[in-house]
Order: sequence, then C-alpha cells, then structure tokens
Amino acid sequence: DVSEQVFTSIFFLEFLARCKVFGWRYYVPDTVEKRWNFMDGCLVFFTGVLFTWVVPLLQAMFGFSAENPVLQTLSVLRAARLARLVRVAQKVPLFREAWMLIRGLGDSMRTLFWTCIVICFVTYVF
Repeated sequence: DVSEQVFTSIFFLEFLARCKVFGWRYYVPDTVEKRWNFMDGCLVFFTGVLFTWVVPLLQAMFGFSAENPVLQTLSVLRAARLARLVRVAQKVPLFREAWMLIRGLGDSMRTLFWTCIVICFVTYVF
C-alpha cells in the first residue's frame, strides 16, 4: 500500500511537471505521440489519483463500499498501467533486445499456433 502511494505521487508529480513545462496542450490527442501522452495522463488520473487518493477519501467521508460494481469495472484500468512499461521498453535503448524478442514472439504467434495444432494432431493420431 505504501509503494502504491509512492508511485502514485511520483506519477502525479511527473504529470504536473509535464503540464508546467509543456502546457496542458501536451495532453491534447491530436497526433500519435500526443495520444500516448493523453492515455498516460488518463492512466495517472484514473488508476492513480482516483483509486489511490479520492475513492478512499470518499469512503472515509461518506462510508460507501468499494464493492460498487462501477468502481470494480473501472479498476480494470489498473492493468492498463502496463502500457506505460511497453512505451518505456520501446523508447529506452537499453531494452532494445528485449523489445526485439517480444516483437519477434508476437510476429511468430501464427506459426506457433499451427505448430501446436500439428503436435496435438500427431500425438492423438499415433
């Protein structure tokens, strides 16, 4: 729980610093790069600020339950935070080989699927 608070604080400070340096238009999704920035900002706000700070505060003030189906549905967005890691893996030269490996695995999925089908077929026939 403490680590979630720390990372939310870091991500929110990064968001505020980008708004200060580049302005709020940095998050307007009119180009491909700015779409990533918009998604990044939405992830910081919804999965970080909203679920880490706002919802627990509202629970304490008004006593409603976190078992609300709407909140549970929106909490699925937390998994989208992995998109930030994908973006970092694409841009940082240190992860170039790892990104090539992941991309190669993704490109070979069709071949791997048919290989598994042939292996299953051979196993059950003989």
